[in-house]
Amino acid sequence: MTVGYHEPITVQPLQRHGAAQTEQIEVGRFMRARLFGEGFTATTSGDDAQAEWLYAELPARSGDQTGAPRDKIYLFVSRVLGSTEEVWQAIFASDRLTYRPPRLVLYTSATYAACGLAEKIMGPFYCPDDQKVYLDLSFFQEMQTELHACDSSGADCQLPQAYVIAHEIGHHVQNLLGIMPKVRELQESMETEAERNQLQVLLELQADCLAGIWARKIKEKAKINASDIAAAIRTTEALGNDTLQKSALGYVVPDSFTHGSAAQRHHWFDVGYATGLVKSCNTFAGARQ
Repeated sequence: MTVGYHEPITVQPLQRHGAAQTEQIEVGRFMRARLFGEGFTATTSGDDAQAEWLYAELPARSGDQTGAPRDKIYLFVSRVLGSTEEVWQAIFASDRLTYRPPRLVLYTSATYAACGLAEKIMGPFYCPDDQKVYLDLSFFQEMQTELHACDSSGADCQLPQAYVIAHEIGHHVQNLLGIMPKVRELQESMETEAERNQLQVLLELQADCLAGIWARKIKEKAKINASDIAAAIRTTEALGNDTLQKSALGYVVPDSFTHGSAAQRHHWFDVGYATGLVKSCNTFAGARQ
């Protein structure tokens, strides 16, 4: 079967070292040639043994005609997404709620989303209109070479890259719980861009906190150590609005922040990781007083 635009790739789930692979991945329109064309080879750096829970090979299946790529980057994304499903299904179930996992669309350069055109310059994002996460895989390379969000050798990039996905899944959790729609409603009632940005920052910081909860929940299965967490925290700091603005402009404009400062992102990821409790992620407490 030829995989077409936004046609889901079906992959055999695999359980190894407690890490299930997800089937919730699609290939964007402009990604097909890279994934399924001849000669496509993805490379990863670092110690593969440390991330075996993510990189385990897919089993061969007789008569498999899906064309599912046996590519380490694809497997990495699939297993990270699978781990978020396990974590949030369990958390939702503990409150007698049902977690509906999002789909993740891999694309290169550009593709189409219900929220509009998805472009590389936008970075990874969650679209609430179709409940999908969009990821241009070149972002992982940019984390090392341009944003300096993790070790340039790639050895410490595995958890930081996984954190990026977990953060976007945090937005899906917010959407399912009704937090994101409420924030959008409040933003529409605000008069200034600065006010709307302040509320957006609180939404983003909460997603950082939810990503911290995910990291805590997978700590044992993924054999996450202090060095991994330090690398993830460096990523939150590298992606802080103040860090990015200072690098690009040479100065900082706090009113324009949409994701929070390096210190704020560090703090809220740490809160989620330290507590493992959703109720600890109330970034909105006191914000409207």
